[in-house]
Amino acid sequence: MSTQQGDNPDIVSCACGARIRIPAQSAGRKFRCPKCAAEIAPPPIRPSRSAAAPAASTHAEATCSICQSRIGADEPVTVCPECDQVHHRDCWNEVGGCGTYGCKQAPSQEKEHAAPPLSAWGDMKTCPICAEKIKAIAVKCRYCGAQFDTVDPLTLADVRRKIYRSDALEMSQKVVIGLFVASLFGCLAPIVLIAGLCFVPRKHAQLAKEGPLYLVLGYASIGLSLLYSILMLGFALF
Repeated sequence: MSTQQGDNPDIVSCACGARIRIPAQSAGRKFRCPKCAAEIAPPPIRPSRSAAAPAASTHAEATCSICQSRIGADEPVTVCPECDQVHHRDCWNEVGGCGTYGCKQAPSQEKEHAAPPLSAWGDMKTCPICAEKIKAIAVKCRYCGAQFDTVDPLTLADVRRKIYRSDALEMSQKVVIGLFVASLFGCLAPIVLIAGLCFVPRKHAQLAKEGPLYLVLGYASIGLSLLYSILMLGFALF
């Protein structure tokens, strides 16, 4: 159910209370209320009046389509240039446009998506090395120059553990390279084979974190040492 608003044939009021400007493509046809989806049969379309400029109110007894209250004779108003609806000037400024659904001057109904916070710990965090306050998203301290591999806040103990793991990984990589070089010398094959079997499988997970290169070198040293050891055993027996 709908009713025509005043003497403006382009505006109808839905039973849900929404004031709707009749879409141009729906002239003379039924359409749905954008607020409650109820079916509305508009009255016959007549030429609309020219838009009036914002002025002091001369629209006594008119109703503001935003706050739904009567407009006093001495209240400042704004008349929508699209649909000719009258609004309190303060109401128009507050919502940023017309209060009529479907009007081009109506504010967008899309909700702005709030930007995600840069960090769950606020804007600042404490550098674990020098204890100065730095940006929460910083990966390098601007005071002491310490660099971090994560934006998560770290304690001094966390940094020490990371340094220890980094040093241990570097040492393991050097051992693997040494085993591979030693495996190229056949005379060292039995020693390299035993050392490789004891070391490489035990450090498999640690070496795998840095890619396949060191794993390939480690197991290649075991394979070469095994081959040389078999050849040496064959020469010794035959």
